[in-house]
Amino acid sequence: MRLLAAATALTVALLTGASVGVAADVGANDDFAKHSGDGGVAMYAEMTSLGLRQTVIGVRFKPSELMVIPDKPLLDRVIPNAVASGLRVVLAVYPYPPKEIEAGLGSPGSFASYVGVLASIYPQVRQFVIGNEPNQPAFWRPQFDPSGANASAAAFGPYLAAAYDTLKAVDPEISVVGVGLSPRGNDRPQAKNNVSTSPVRFLRALGAWYRTSGRTRPLMDAFSFHPYPNRATDSLERGYAWPNAGFANLDRIKQALWDAFHGTAQPTTTEELRLHLDEVGWQVDTSGRPGYQGLENVPVTDELTQAAIYDRLIRRAACDPDISEVNFFGYRDDGLRTGFQAALQRADGTIRPAAALVEAAIAATQAGCAGDEVLWEPESEVVGAELAVGSDAAEVTARIAVGEDARAKVCVRLLPQFPGLAARARCKTAAIRGLRPSSVAVSVPAGIRTRAEVAVQLEAESNRTRRTLLVRQALLKR
Repeated sequence: MRLLAAATALTVALLTGASVGVAADVGANDDFAKHSGDGGVAMYAEMTSLGLRQTVIGVRFKPSELMVIPDKPLLDRVIPNAVASGLRVVLAVYPYPPKEIEAGLGSPGSFASYVGVLASIYPQVRQFVIGNEPNQPAFWRPQFDPSGANASAAAFGPYLAAAYDTLKAVDPEISVVGVGLSPRGNDRPQAKNNVSTSPVRFLRALGAWYRTSGRTRPLMDAFSFHPYPNRATDSLERGYAWPNAGFANLDRIKQALWDAFHGTAQPTTTEELRLHLDEVGWQVDTSGRPGYQGLENVPVTDELTQAAIYDRLIRRAACDPDISEVNFFGYRDDGLRTGFQAALQRADGTIRPAAALVEAAIAATQAGCAGDEVLWEPESEVVGAELAVGSDAAEVTARIAVGEDARAKVCVRLLPQFPGLAARARCKTAAIRGLRPSSVAVSVPAGIRTRAEVAVQLEAESNRTRRTLLVRQALLKR
């Protein structure tokens, strides 16, 4: 009967055009169980009943205390409870605090040894996330060197590499997931606060380090990303300006991974590297709710809007074959409003409307995508390149728009009115900002020519081998 049902479902899917791919596993990134009186037994049972498949638990490595596993007695208790409930346990391990990294107290070797000990102590854990937002100063410092170049990626890379090698030595079947990347960064070494690196530029720097390191093994089996909205009042469809990225901009992350690693031993999504959306959540209003303290520190959405967003997120993730996990942050709210309130369960243990819609969305996507499948291929040229031209008596202006930062070489060649006269060209280079149209003016001499050919050669900042040539003609006003 099961075979007949499966065959029938497959036939219906083929006839209706629906995808029969595997939907992303949905879970929660939550440490609440470690501090609950029953070791998470009740919470894990609730998670399983909703259809959640995994729980992500954070573990910090403190460089100044190499022999200490924080909360080990709590981990000893909650990991078996989670496994017994049917959940996959994922340990997210990262060095902390950043001041000790900055002081040079840690090392890739000591961190890798620590991760290896965790894998040996907890053999039931088959998946490790290595890193937690290393593009943010709250988790990694310094972000930049004295010259203003990114420093965090090249410093983090050896930690990820060493952890990968150690975990594979413990058991080649352990899944190593990097990097736990934040969706935002300001790329401003001199910023007054939150000196951080955008995800696209962090990946570019990580790829540059990897290519020069001489490493011939991968860094990760899957890639972890935290596609939080820019604001909790944003819709699911509203993304970020380049070079930041949210759920609506996952193509930007896939392209950044391809630019960073294609042609190396590290697979990209074109070679089945899977995306884990390991932290995602829309904060909600908790006014008048029991169990909360303090004042809200950011604008928030309402619970019904959050529920609708979570429903669409799961359904859309099911249509992207590159996404294998979605983990909400978290399952139960932090009671301090200065923390994070985006969970499926309120701080007092009552269930939010999002829980029912998440359960329904998981059930509805078990057979895979029910809508349009996301099809992505890497760009070979500069994203979104457009060119318009204008002129006056003294100059020709190229108005350039691109979807990412690029370097432009603008050349203006005056076209002769009469055959046999030599054409002359003048060129200028300029940096073009992504999603911000720029104008580049090239002066031209007065003469008998009335037309000009404008050629713009663009090179993507993230990958100089991605180039676009745009050519237009302009009438000179004499």
